[in-house]
Amino acid sequence: MRRGFLSLIATWMIPILAFATIGLGYTGWSDAGYPGHEAAYRAVLLFDFGAAPYETAPGNTDWRFLVGRWTGLTAIFGAALLALGVLLQERLALALARRTRQQVVVVGSEAIATKAYEAARAAHKSVLWLGASSLGAESFRSIAISWPPEDQARTVQDHCKGAEHILIAEADDANALVLARAARTTAPDALITVLMHDIHLAEAAAAALNEPKTRVLSVAAVSARALDTEHPPFLLAKEKGHEQIHALIVGFGETGQAVARDLIVNCRTTYLEMPRITVIDPNAKSLEGVMRVRAPELDECARFNFIEGEVGPKAIHPDTSVLGRAIERSGPVTCAYICLHLDAEAVSAAAMLQSLLRASDIEQPPVLVHLRDNTAVLSASSDGRGLNALMPFGDLDHVLASSEFLSDAPDSAARAFCEAYRASLSPQMRDDPTNRSARPWEELDETFRQANRDAVAHIPAKLASAGIDPAIWRGVKGLPRLTGDDRLFHDDEELERLSELEHHRWNAQRRMDGWRHTNKPSKDEARRQHPSLVDYDKLSDPVKEYDRVYIRQTQVQLLRPDSK
Repeated sequence: MRRGFLSLIATWMIPILAFATIGLGYTGWSDAGYPGHEAAYRAVLLFDFGAAPYETAPGNTDWRFLVGRWTGLTAIFGAALLALGVLLQERLALALARRTRQQVVVVGSEAIATKAYEAARAAHKSVLWLGASSLGAESFRSIAISWPPEDQARTVQDHCKGAEHILIAEADDANALVLARAARTTAPDALITVLMHDIHLAEAAAAALNEPKTRVLSVAAVSARALDTEHPPFLLAKEKGHEQIHALIVGFGETGQAVARDLIVNCRTTYLEMPRITVIDPNAKSLEGVMRVRAPELDECARFNFIEGEVGPKAIHPDTSVLGRAIERSGPVTCAYICLHLDAEAVSAAAMLQSLLRASDIEQPPVLVHLRDNTAVLSASSDGRGLNALMPFGDLDHVLASSEFLSDAPDSAARAFCEAYRASLSPQMRDDPTNRSARPWEELDETFRQANRDAVAHIPAKLASAGIDPAIWRGVKGLPRLTGDDRLFHDDEELERLSELEHHRWNAQRRMDGWRHTNKPSKDEARRQHPSLVDYDKLSDPVKEYDRVYIRQTQVQLLRPDSK
């Protein structure tokens, strides 16, 4: 801090001294009777310590010229020293980056890369940032360099050797994948986290890479999961006495779609009907078409109401009364999500939505606003009204923490769940090479790793369905722990009810990934068709047993003293 302050003083002193030199010279020569242009020219010569005009009077006698010659000389030497210092700092940063091995390497020029660099430093990790806006070396353990002119992939290979954690956050998702492959070739043991913008590309890339130590995540999906962990919509619906979650989503870009998917897959309970989702977006109809191509059985997952419109300070479209009636058709609103690109735009839209609902006599739901900087919402002095009633989510610090990019054991809950599932199988099923879902975590296809993550993400909804006090599990990282008489189920009837819920979740997860039902006896992965995509009561008992195993093993995991 002190060094930065001194550097700032030095940077400002140079122009101050230069202007002082010109001012002293100009006033001195003007008083000596020289016209303005000649006075200015002679003033500039003060920076030349041996200039002829200052060898004789008045140049060598007037105090202004004597002082000006020294301020000019100081400005020249100061500028030279500052330039030399910057050059040396750049050389030092580059040399340190090449010759030292840092625990954490952050790759990219996105805002989230800046946050990741700060997070690594705050965690007392040695860190190198490739793609910084400027070069700098705060210490041997904290180095930031901008992209060198040579190939970025080669730069990553040169600087990632020996890294324990690598985070890649590039504006171009395709380039992020190229850099991830480059990092893996030079750091085979590193835990690599790739943060991407496009949800579906992130899922496809994770499946294509299929590496247990390379995690490809969508920023939007991470935000949505963290949001529903902190503000479970199934609890809000229960508190309000709603028959189903009715989510109103304003803006259906990557974040809006991620919120919808998490509601559908991870927020289903035994006491709520199929969720309803109302979407307001200028391109709602086009986005609906894209969504139905990606999920042909979308109507089996949720009741969607796509409204082509806009809610914001510059436009309300369609008419307020039309919007109000369209929203009311899906029932009382459980929660509203504002998922726009700019923070200021999102806050304005949230305020306008509050006014719209009030004008339409619709009960005000909690309004959750996607903000990259959550200080934009004045919640510190919350009085529960206006902007103070808004709940921010998705800020970059929170996304990074939820991504676990600094963890030595990411996905620990999903890993434990996977191993518990394997332990529940007979040796014959566990060792069957054709049973790809029963392999150890390191050997699983990414599809099944994600299925385990989804199963863990749904545990709070199962706990709520079992009537477990939310204080036990709400906001708990990893797996919560049941104590005393708390159980997911106590008898076969309760087990069967939760098994049916698990099948609903599995159906939703598969359908949102593009799978469809088939009457054929076996699944077709190429066409994404599966015979078990039916209601629970239509399954054979052996197939139902898969769901029961999930529930039994979930209970075993939650009862373990070391559950985390």
